[in-house]
Amino acid sequence: MMTTIRAVLPDADEPKREKSTNTPAHGEERRVEAVQREVDAVTFWERGEEPEFGRIAFFTDAVFAIALTLLVLDLRLPRMSGNPDDPASILNALGDLTPKFVSFGIAFALLAKYWIANHGFFARIGRFDRRYLTICMCYLATVAFLPFPTSLIGEYESNPISGVLFALSLAAVSGLETVLLWHAQRAGLMRTPASEQVYRWQVSVALIPFTMFLVTIPLAFVSPTVMLLSWIVIAPLAGRWAHRRKPAALTSRQNPIPDGDSCE
Repeated sequence: MMTTIRAVLPDADEPKREKSTNTPAHGEERRVEAVQREVDAVTFWERGEEPEFGRIAFFTDAVFAIALTLLVLDLRLPRMSGNPDDPASILNALGDLTPKFVSFGIAFALLAKYWIANHGFFARIGRFDRRYLTICMCYLATVAFLPFPTSLIGEYESNPISGVLFALSLAAVSGLETVLLWHAQRAGLMRTPASEQVYRWQVSVALIPFTMFLVTIPLAFVSPTVMLLSWIVIAPLAGRWAHRRKPAALTSRQNPIPDGDSCE
């Protein structure tokens, strides 16, 4: 005799009972998710949308200002040997600071050039996106870090590692500056997109310091001082080369948009 065993299954028409989710914790999660959806919905920050657009510019300027200020804090007068009232003692003490003065002057001049380039670049930006902000934060991190290798090469001017770190730090700033330009053009963030000719020139100019810093790194193993002197010689020559190849569209009065390069 066969016995039929039937499984007792819930009726398909019977509505499913759900556990109550109206708990304080679940309500908080839903609020967080709603806020996150609103944040994710913001794809671009347009020029004129305050304070979001302006905060990015102010933050960038603040990082540059702090980095420039930190450079001078490393210029401390060492203890003088001999009579402190003797002019020769002060001159000798200042002479000991010569490497620090040189590294300070180079770093300050380069940071000032980077800020001027960023200022001109910002004048042409019409909006920001999240990827631009991510790249910009990496760029500002290299700017904020620059006082450290500057202090290092000023203190240990004969050590090749200090020269290598200084050159790599500057190359990182220049490289990320180029990435910012590339992304802004590619993502359509510029107020007036540059022509292909102008864009190629801007990228080539932005890559000049990046290439210079990397190519001259081997000179640091000869002498960091030689490496620094090579920059002083190469930079003006590179600036003249870039100026001679500047597209006519950027020199015309009908196109007054600043090019914002960092090498001229």
